[in-house]
Amino acid sequence: MRLIITFILLTLTFAHLQGKKTKEILLLNSYHTGFQWTDDLTRGVIDGIGSGDETRVFVEYMDFKRFQNKAYFYELVNLYKFKYSELEFDGIICADNYAFEFFLENGDEIWAKDIPVMVCGVNNIEKKKYDTNRFKAVKEGIDVQNTLAALFKLQPQTDTLIVISDQTLTGKIFLNLFNECIEKLSTTIPYKIIDGSNYETTQRKLKEISFENKAIILLSLYSTKQNVPIEMKYIGKELLKNIDIPIYSFWNFLLDDFIIGGSLISAYDHGHMTAELMNKRIESPQEHIPNYTKTKHNLTFDFNLIKKYNLNYESLPEYTNFDNKQTPFYIRFKKQLIYFLTTLIILFIIILLLMTNIIRRKNVELKLIESEERLELALNGANEGLWDIQLRNKKIVFNNNFATLLGYESPNAMNINMRNWQKLFRAEDIHKIRRTLILHLKGITPILKLDIQIFNRQGILQYFLINGKITERNLNNIPMRLTGIIMNISAQKEFESQLKIAKNKAIESDRLKSSFLANMSHEIRTPMNAILGFSDILMCQDLSIDEKEDYLAQIKNSGENLLHIINDIVDISKIESGQLTIRNEKFDLNHLLKNVEYAGNALIKSKNKTITLTTECNNINTPKYINSDPFRLEQVLLNLISNAVKFTHKGGIILKYNTEPDGTFTFSVSDSGEGISLEDQPIIFERFRQVEQSSTTLQSGTGLGLSITKSLVHMLGGKISVASEINKGSIFTFTIPSPQY
Repeated sequence: MRLIITFILLTLTFAHLQGKKTKEILLLNSYHTGFQWTDDLTRGVIDGIGSGDETRVFVEYMDFKRFQNKAYFYELVNLYKFKYSELEFDGIICADNYAFEFFLENGDEIWAKDIPVMVCGVNNIEKKKYDTNRFKAVKEGIDVQNTLAALFKLQPQTDTLIVISDQTLTGKIFLNLFNECIEKLSTTIPYKIIDGSNYETTQRKLKEISFENKAIILLSLYSTKQNVPIEMKYIGKELLKNIDIPIYSFWNFLLDDFIIGGSLISAYDHGHMTAELMNKRIESPQEHIPNYTKTKHNLTFDFNLIKKYNLNYESLPEYTNFDNKQTPFYIRFKKQLIYFLTTLIILFIIILLLMTNIIRRKNVELKLIESEERLELALNGANEGLWDIQLRNKKIVFNNNFATLLGYESPNAMNINMRNWQKLFRAEDIHKIRRTLILHLKGITPILKLDIQIFNRQGILQYFLINGKITERNLNNIPMRLTGIIMNISAQKEFESQLKIAKNKAIESDRLKSSFLANMSHEIRTPMNAILGFSDILMCQDLSIDEKEDYLAQIKNSGENLLHIINDIVDISKIESGQLTIRNEKFDLNHLLKNVEYAGNALIKSKNKTITLTTECNNINTPKYINSDPFRLEQVLLNLISNAVKFTHKGGIILKYNTEPDGTFTFSVSDSGEGISLEDQPIIFERFRQVEQSSTTLQSGTGLGLSITKSLVHMLGGKISVASEINKGSIFTFTIPSPQY
């Protein structure tokens, strides 16, 4: 009996799993985990998408409430590119405004351009510009009308409404919705708006109000306390704990003895609805889905608070939900009882049917378990191919899945037999196959196991694992038959290869950082020794005025070198930690270039070199003023000129600039120096890396200058490149945008 029931359940399971494809969905959240709206919405999406081996949901948190700088989002784009470079998503869900805006700006760069996208939690989405054929949305809009209607039924004596909102995007949108609704209702009840953006100010304003015959409408309250943003539920409870009047709002996570209720949105339902629509888009792509689907609102109230304020809850509509209201057991669990009884009846019927047929079908089912069809289903479910070598009649048999794994329609299309089986493998692997087979046939190895490459139908080599063993012997114990399976392990091999590459990169990074630290100690020690040495001479010896001036100049020069090294280290630390900011302003480009030319000539003079530095404009229409960060632009130009001076011993350095029709500025610094070999060019912009030797001498330096330069150009919104040949000089070119204000 147990055996038969187990067989039936397994049959149903394999029938269900056969042909299933893993569905992969990405949920991109605007905020962080621990933020209740985001957590509830995430649970709703995951439950709505469904669980099991055929579904995978990837969840990302952009943490926008705490991180909003450009460098953070630049690194976030790079992270997602690296993290999901090997994945092909069936759909992407953007939760709340910032995730949606991030995807509109960067999504096609990171993920495939044809992935269907669902959007939820975005306010005023109908006012945004995007492809409505690709993007479908669940609108979050609050239900002000029904909330106010319920308020006036519960509190007909209300003479003033206290409306609390804040300066967040959500707060402003919801305040506009409230004003529009009030105008449509044509109510004569006045209302007072309190800005809840600042904790202390909000607390003071609330203390100044008399709350008799009043009601509070809580639109949005993401206030700050001691410069730290606090979630609406917790800051609201703290601000309003001593205010003994009903508070109405629009989100069910605020219930919990805080708000009395309203027409509420459930973040879980919101996410669940979005997930269901995403499933519908993936499974039935031709089925029409409207551009905007309204979210569910449930008129829900806290029964304990209604009783506390002695409100007439019977005036509310019949469909109103009440939390904390005691209801009879059979009503509270009505649905569960119906499901339980229905399931019980169905199980009883199934048991009767099984008992009726069990004896008659017992022999048939036992044979079916042992049949070749059952084995085929199991192998297909495991995505493995079956091979069978019959030595008695020199025949090789393959199942359909074996052929499928190699890209053939059927085993007959493979045309493989005992005479030509070698064409599946590389010539250099045939000896390995034969040696492994002989070891197993002689009983030296218990199983035949090979990790080997096989040609598919297109002639491409793929890695497979071959397992098998002797399944039949004759009376003399001579092997007559071998049976086994093959499994495609190309993905596993690729993963192992990527792990090895990642390990090598980590080792190389560790080596480079160690080399960098050793170089730093030398670079810092050199000027420090000069400073201390000349200082000792000045303190301990009688020197002429000229000697003192010369030693002081040496001390100043060493101090400036040390400051330059420290500045490089500080800049790269700020860039890596995301603390370096770009401040755009309008400034005189000609004035900046004069400063750069002056500083460059001073550097050439200090190095006692005879080279020249000139500045050229390639476009007479280049505007005088530019919108960018003048300090960082000057730093980039000086870094490139300083680098050119270091490696140029004759000839000159030319700084060229011009503007494109779209407002983009192009700058180039060319020199007639030693040049950079083609194999060294990819590493010069990497942190902690230097070209090991110039053509003449080993150059000192931190190895950070060009890395800092590249990072600064990217933060200014541009790109940098190099063109160079040995002994013919180098040209460093970069572009930056200049937006018009």
